[in-house]
Amino acid sequence: MRRRKDRMAGLGELQLQVLEKLSELGEANVYQVQEAFEEDERPRYTTLATVLRSLEKKGLAEHRTEDRTYIYRAACQVSEVRRGIVSELLSRAFGGSPAAMVSALLDVDSVTDRELDEVRRMIEERTRGEGADS
Repeated sequence: MRRRKDRMAGLGELQLQVLEKLSELGEANVYQVQEAFEEDERPRYTTLATVLRSLEKKGLAEHRTEDRTYIYRAACQVSEVRRGIVSELLSRAFGGSPAAMVSALLDVDSVTDRELDEVRRMIEERTRGEGADS
């Protein structure tokens, strides 16, 4: 079995979107996944079938057969995949430094005051939670 970190390596934007749709749907065939996309952003059937097979090879999706149709489901939580992507980014681009990563995020012009307040709230909650365990 591949390590979790290896499963996330090279995960593309469409693969992540498909995994999110699959998680929302629970179980779905290729057509149902396709229908979950907005009409103007809907990938082709063959593209989705290829993406689903690649997710399955990475251990991120599974299928069962119903009649002659593959029914897919996510084999992990999308939040787990996101953590893996962030962990890889943290390691590769920021030398493992969360402070450097947060600094870079705060340099992005699109960060709103509301988002900054939300980040402050999350840090306060995390700090209180860790302080209670000590």
